Amino acid sequence: MSIAPTGDHDPPDGLTAAEAGMWHAFRNGSVHDLRTGDSEVDDPHGRHPWGPERSVRARIVARLLLDGPPALPGRLSSFRLRGVKVTGVLDVAGGTVVPYVGLEQCRFEREMLLTEARFTTVRLVDCSVPRLEAARVHTRGDLHLPRCHFSGGVRLTGARIGADLLLNQAVVSRDRHGHSIMADGISVGQDLRAEMMESHGELSLRGATVGFSLSLRGSRLRNAQELRALNAPRMTVGHTLSLTSAPGNPCASVSTPPRAQGRPSPDSAGASAFSALPREQRFECVGGVRLDDGRFGDAIDFASARFRLLGREDEISLRRVQTPELRFLGERPEEGRVVLSGARVDKLVDRATSWPGRGRISIDGFVYSTLSWVGPFPLDQRLAWLAEATDEYSSQPYEQLAAAFHRAGDDHAATRVLRAQQRRLRADLRWPGRAWHAVRNAPGTSVALWAAIVIALLVVAWLSTRAVLPDIGNSAELGPSDAPPVVVAIVSVITASGVLIGGILNGLAKFVRARGQNASDIVQARGQADADLMRAQAEMRRAEADMLRARAGLPPAEALSPDPGIAPETGRPAPPALGENEDGAPSPP
Repeated sequence: MSIAPTGDHDPPDGLTAAEAGMWHAFRNGSVHDLRTGDSEVDDPHGRHPWGPERSVRARIVARLLLDGPPALPGRLSSFRLRGVKVTGVLDVAGGTVVPYVGLEQCRFEREMLLTEARFTTVRLVDCSVPRLEAARVHTRGDLHLPRCHFSGGVRLTGARIGADLLLNQAVVSRDRHGHSIMADGISVGQDLRAEMMESHGELSLRGATVGFSLSLRGSRLRNAQELRALNAPRMTVGHTLSLTSAPGNPCASVSTPPRAQGRPSPDSAGASAFSALPREQRFECVGGVRLDDGRFGDAIDFASARFRLLGREDEISLRRVQTPELRFLGERPEEGRVVLSGARVDKLVDRATSWPGRGRISIDGFVYSTLSWVGPFPLDQRLAWLAEATDEYSSQPYEQLAAAFHRAGDDHAATRVLRAQQRRLRADLRWPGRAWHAVRNAPGTSVALWAAIVIALLVVAWLSTRAVLPDIGNSAELGPSDAPPVVVAIVSVITASGVLIGGILNGLAKFVRARGQNASDIVQARGQADADLMRAQAEMRRAEADMLRARAGLPPAEALSPDPGIAPETGRPAPPALGENEDGAPSPP
C-alpha cells in the first residue's frame, strides 16, 4: 500500500488506525498505548497473537525516527509505544535519531538494525526482539534493555554508550556463532548493569571499557558449548566487577519497574510479576570465565558466586589481572581450574571452602600485599592450600605468603611458612641433598655452620694425636702402627685450616669486591652526569645565541668542530697524545 504525503504535517495517506495514532502521539510527545488490560494477552513473550489493530509497519516507524514531523506547539516530539507489534525489519542503520525513543511491552516481528546509528536515549523495556544488531551504535544518554527477550542474540561490538547500559532481567539466546551478547570493544560511560540476566551462549566483552561499575549480580550465564560463558579479557572497569548475589525483589536494583499483572497506569508498570522469586538469587555460571589482563579500579567480587565448570579444561582465569581487592568468596567449583598466575592485587579476601582441590589451582607469580579471610582458615590449611596450588616446587608463592604474614605482624606464621617452603624443597631432592639441605637450613646454623665443621675437624685431629702420645712416651719414637692416627691428625688439621682460611678469604673478597664495585659505579655515574650537564649547558647557550642572531636578522652560527681534547663517547678530556723524540720513539708531551 502506497503512502502519499499531505500538507501541514498531517499523517500521510494510507496509514492504518494504529499507525495514525502513533503519528499523532509522536508530535504530541505522548505514549501510544495499545494494550488491552489482559496480562496474558498483553504479554509480548506469550503465544497469544496480536492482530492488525495492534500492528505498525517498521518503515513507518523508521520514517518517524529519522525524519518525523515537528512537534506540536509547546510540546516535545518523542517516540513512545506500549503494547504495539512492529512488522518487518526496523532499519535505521547509519541514521541519526534525535527524539527520545521508549518502547514498552512491544513485540517485533523481525530484527532491529541499528548499526552505526546515533541516538540520544533508547529504552526498550520488556520487549520481544528476534535480534538486535547494533554494532558501533552511539547514544549520548542511556541504552536500556531490561526484561527484553532476544531469541537471536545481541550485537553491540564497538558501541559507545554515553551513560548507562541496562540489561537487567533480560533473556538472551545464542546466535548462529554461539554468542548471546557480542560486545567486544564496547565503551560505557557510567554503569553496565546486567543483573538477574539469563545468557544462553557466550557473553563476550573483550576489550570493553566501563567508566564506573559492571554488575552481573544474580545473573545466570550458561554455555555448554566449546566457548566460555563469560569471555572478557583486557577489560577495564573504573570501579567494581560484581559477580555476586542479587536481592529477589527486582525493584531493588532495576530502575525500570517490572511488568504489570493487569492494566497499568500511564506512568507505572504496576505490581511485580516476579514476586515469587527467592529473596536472594545467586550468580551462577555454567562454563568457563576469562578475565585475563583486566584492570579494575576497586575490586573483583565473587561473593556467593556459583561456578559449574564442565571439564578439567574449563577455567576461572584471572591471569595478570590488576585490582586493589579480590574477594574470592564463592562456592567451590567441582570441576575445572582457578588460575591466578601473574595477577596483582593489594588485598586478597578468600574462604577456605572456595578453592578447588589439588592440581586445580595455579598461583605462580600471584602477588598480593595483604591477606584476610572469612570463616575459619587455620595456618595448616593455608599451607595445604599453598601445596595444592603448586604442582612443582616454586619459591615465589611461599615467599609471597610469608611476606603477607610479616606485613600483618604475624612473624610466627611467616616463619612457619618459610619452614614449610624448606620442607617442600627437600621433598624434591635425593637423600644426600636432603641431609645437607636440612643441616644447612636448620634454625641457627646460617652463620655457625662452617665454624662447627672446623671445630669438628680439630677435635678429630686432637683425638688422633692423643692416640699416639702413649707410644711416643714409651719408646720416644713412632712405630708402623701409629701411621694411621698421625695421618688422620695431619689431614684433619690441614683441612680445618684450609676451610677456615678459605672462608675468611672468600668473605673478604666478596666484601672488597662489593665495596670496589659500588665505588666504581658511583664515580662513573657522577662523571657521566657531569659530562651530560656540560653538554646540555653548551647546547642551551648555542640555542640562545641562535635565537639572538635570528632576532637580529643574522644567519645561524655554524656548528663548531668537535674539540680534539674531549672524548666524544664519554664527554671527558681525552688523554694527551704521545709525541716522538729524535730517535722516533714515543715521548710524553
